Amino acid sequence: MVTLSLLSLCLLSLLGVRGEVAPNFDNCEDSFFRNTPVSGLKIALPTPIEPNTQGLVNPAKCLSAYNAASPAYICQRNGNNYYFATLYDHGRRIPLYSAYQMDIEGVPGREGSIVYYEPQLVHPDLPPEQMDKIESSREIGKYNQNNECLERSPQYQRKYKLGWSQALNENFGSYDRGHLNPAGHHEGEASKATMTHTNVAPQDRMMNTGPWNRYETRLKDVLSAGCSKIYVVTGVVPGDTWVDQNKRVNVPSHYWNAYCCTDNNDNPLRSGGALGPNTALSVVTEYNSVTDLETEIRRLLNVDNNFNIFNGC
Repeated sequence: MVTLSLLSLCLLSLLGVRGEVAPNFDNCEDSFFRNTPVSGLKIALPTPIEPNTQGLVNPAKCLSAYNAASPAYICQRNGNNYYFATLYDHGRRIPLYSAYQMDIEGVPGREGSIVYYEPQLVHPDLPPEQMDKIESSREIGKYNQNNECLERSPQYQRKYKLGWSQALNENFGSYDRGHLNPAGHHEGEASKATMTHTNVAPQDRMMNTGPWNRYETRLKDVLSAGCSKIYVVTGVVPGDTWVDQNKRVNVPSHYWNAYCCTDNNDNPLRSGGALGPNTALSVVTEYNSVTDLETEIRRLLNVDNNFNIFNGC
């Protein structure tokens, strides 16, 4: 029985979709041009603190996301491969950006649906595999049992703990779950790896299915022409509104995208990007230079010139 259990754990680590939460992006730095993450984006809100802890037993061990760092650095992994990087804002429960290398030659595909969550955002001791809600609940239950986190306390119940650490499917209201790293920029297992709630934010449905979708398609089919590699970062500008009055999940005011096209020696050929308000009447503006795009994003984010998407592209 022990041997079988160990074998099962090994198979999970080899085959499962994984999202490893770490202090940095060292394990997935090749998602970025010249292995350099976006700099100067210090806008994440602190991880929410549970307001009602009276009578709780061992809150430091049992509360969801207790003292968790914000932002969280997530290397999104499927099987033995890291596919992209996500900077996750614990306080707003949205990703600030996802960075990846687009599959230029592959046939785009959408593998599966958005069902995965990140257990390590609940407790760092939980498995690194991304899991659906049932699997996540099972692992949180095991953790509760092993650490004497009694589920008669509402704050220790499984769904509550998962939802405290990240956005759940039901938290998006009338908004689409808008991909930052879109499934259509990859094929096969890489496409499947994008189907996580840590890679989506509330997006107006008309924007998502209209101008933003057209831009994503144009980036894949047209703007990537002549590139040996194309590095992409898609991010959001946090907004002043929230999906509901409890301020659980922030609604971005804008979506932005930047790309860096390189030759077969990984030297930059050109860069560009796009920016659009997250509204039903959104008009997506394209930029022929990341420098021009950065200027506008800095204004929207109210950050200084230390904000840089690419290093030297």
